[in-house]
Amino acid sequence: MGTTPRFKESAYNRRPFGSHRFDVYSPKLSRQLVLFGLPAVDLWTTLEADPAVITFCERPIMLPDTRPQRAVDFWVKSQHTEEFLVLRRSAETADATPAPSADTDGEQQAIEGVPVRYVASGHLDQSRTKLTNWGWIIRDLAAFSRFVPESLCREVAASIGGGKSIAQLQAELHEFDSSTVKLAVYVLLHRGQAVCEQLATQTLGPAHIVELP
Repeated sequence: MGTTPRFKESAYNRRPFGSHRFDVYSPKLSRQLVLFGLPAVDLWTTLEADPAVITFCERPIMLPDTRPQRAVDFWVKSQHTEEFLVLRRSAETADATPAPSADTDGEQQAIEGVPVRYVASGHLDQSRTKLTNWGWIIRDLAAFSRFVPESLCREVAASIGGGKSIAQLQAELHEFDSSTVKLAVYVLLHRGQAVCEQLATQTLGPAHIVELP
């Protein structure tokens, strides 16, 4: 696969009936996205939170043979793979969206040679704490990451050692504004240069332990 993304912008922007519109900013893409429905926001959040995901595009192409007409939710490119993601929404019928019979993630077919993976929206609900925490991280990065110097990110990474809480890192790097240190931690988490297991189980806070991957 080349370095130029296969898809760069949405090909279909009609809001599905009954769904809410969400305007979000993607730190990974450095651009604004329009998403329809909370499941699409949840799925986008997982893409932003996954450092293995290099790039993606919302609604890049139409899903063939569907009535009513709908788009693939995301095209996703990782280091060695790419795929289309299609949300199985509970309100849709089998005729509207071809999908696996089991209520789990699955793979079917391909479009233009790219595999299609169906994702049950209920599956995302099982990660609600992680999604909420990453929602806060992404919003902070979207608003303030430009104020975080790369030199501070390096200092925070060097200070993590065998693992420290966000509060410990803020105390050790007291010459910097504590909010900026926290943002530097978020930058490292977003890049995959640091990890925090508690993001999946506990509401984000200063006691969360950050480790090197």
